[in-house]
Amino acid sequence: MSTALMIEIFGYIGCIFVIISMLMTSVVKLRVINIYNLIKLSKADGNHYDMIRGNKEDSYLTYFIKHYKEDMKKYFLENTLELSAADTIYTVCCEGVPAGVLAGKKEGDALEISFDYTTPTYRDCSAGRFLYAKLAEEGYKKFICKEVTEGHKSYLEKMGFVKENGVYVKNA
Repeated sequence: MSTALMIEIFGYIGCIFVIISMLMTSVVKLRVINIYNLIKLSKADGNHYDMIRGNKEDSYLTYFIKHYKEDMKKYFLENTLELSAADTIYTVCCEGVPAGVLAGKKEGDALEISFDYTTPTYRDCSAGRFLYAKLAEEGYKKFICKEVTEGHKSYLEKMGFVKENGVYVKNA
């Protein structure tokens, strides 16, 4: 289906809605429909996330990093994208679709994060909030980010990280 045809169909559907609303004799009916849909939207659960533990040899993880590498370079130093030092890797999926990856090194009940990347589609911080809540349930008490770029600082601050002695730290 061509883009022009889709736009035309969308336009016709919009016209039908306008005609229906003009034909309604009572504005109250329109308000009831609007209130019903607002209530329905407010009850929506939003995105459903899952967390999957991975490993360095995972071929999909290698593909994911290769596919998003240019975007990842905006937020992480290139040496942090190497998985050689990481012993803990998690993939966050939204409705079965990979939304992000976290790689780090476990140190007792702390996790030193190499990178915590979310794809552009899921950058509303909901995947990050889910991830850190789940990691806390897994027993992690502290999260540490040592090498932070300017582009990644605002995300860390939104997630509750604070700068202590030159590193970003979040307590679970």
